[in-house]
Amino acid sequence: MAGPVSSKPPAGRSGPSIPTVLADDEALALDELAFLLKEFPDIEVVGTARNGLEAVQCIEDCEPDLVFLDVQMPGLDGLGVIHKLRADKAPMPAFVLCTAYEQYALEAFRIEAMDYLLKPVERDRLAQ
Repeated sequence: MAGPVSSKPPAGRSGPSIPTVLADDEALALDELAFLLKEFPDIEVVGTARNGLEAVQCIEDCEPDLVFLDVQMPGLDGLGVIHKLRADKAPMPAFVLCTAYEQYALEAFRIEAMDYLLKPVERDRLAQ
């Protein structure tokens, strides 16, 4: 189920964390990214979404500082999510776009994405 996750602080984390939303229509990719991010104690996943429309709602509800956003999703693609949030004048988090296709990289950086990751996402690349 997509949406906000428990607001209880993760065990073993001290100091401030970065509230983060994950959005990907592929359950396996979403689960793998969540698993990889558990190795980074400063990242706190506060919500998940399985399509672009859910992503917009989750981002507006959770107000994260960071969003890992799949480029190709049903309903509204990742780039469309960013455009919709801007049109709604919502607070804008930093975006890391994730996709299996390199051709979206230029557009991602044109809309000021913080980073662009190719799937499958690797732990070493996340550490950068």
